[in-house]
Amino acid sequence: MDHPPFQLHLEPEIPIELGVMLRCLGAIGHQFEVFATAEGLTSAKDAKLLVSSVKPGSIDIGLLPDLSTLGTLVAPVMVYSAPVLKFATALKGLIDKFKKKPEPVGITIKDCSDVANIVAPSAQSGGTQTIHIYNAPVYQPVVHVTQEDAKLIQANALEMKALLEAEALEVVQRTPMILYGMDADAARTAGARSPDKAIIEEIDPKHRPVFFEDEFAGLKSEMLAGHDNPYKRIYFVDVKVSRVAGRVVSYRIIGFHGSEEIPDEEDD
Repeated sequence: MDHPPFQLHLEPEIPIELGVMLRCLGAIGHQFEVFATAEGLTSAKDAKLLVSSVKPGSIDIGLLPDLSTLGTLVAPVMVYSAPVLKFATALKGLIDKFKKKPEPVGITIKDCSDVANIVAPSAQSGGTQTIHIYNAPVYQPVVHVTQEDAKLIQANALEMKALLEAEALEVVQRTPMILYGMDADAARTAGARSPDKAIIEEIDPKHRPVFFEDEFAGLKSEMLAGHDNPYKRIYFVDVKVSRVAGRVVSYRIIGFHGSEEIPDEEDD
């Protein structure tokens, strides 16, 4: 295609690292996936941007929606006009949010990663980068960032990402834990060997791997000290809960508040 509807134009001061460039394009592609799905143009798995051309000199990368999926839902003239402009405008709005420290409302962790990756070429290699849309017979700039802009945007995006990740972290305090299998050797911190396991019924009835944060590795010795049968005790701990797709996969112990013997059934 002579005039791709969406163009990323870069004028770096030094060559751009390949991984940085690929992550930039991947982040733009992910944001298009979010946009196309929200607009009802196609499903998330079918929302694709295709690289149609790469020109020498300053770097011009032409992108266009995948007509094999979008073309069945909207006319090609619509694909190459209103939706592309709307996507570019939405992308500009997201990037502009990080020109100052944004409020976290409506921003996801992935948004932060995407923005940081989109501006990374200019942040690391200098120069400028511009997103154009084709409005016959010319390209019109929608997003333009300098290296100074890019560094500020990237720093704010990574700071917000860290904040959102901290807020998303599930910490449960003073919860009772029963050991299911624990080696008396040093605490598992790196996962090189089979992990210790424990049951925390308040969180999940199944036994799960247990690890110790590096700075809390000494807690394991403290917990096991002076007890002949640690499997007959209840340990009161603070844990970070790790989940994948909503399912508990492991615990990280970050605090210990003592233990007591599990009462015999006749004592209940």
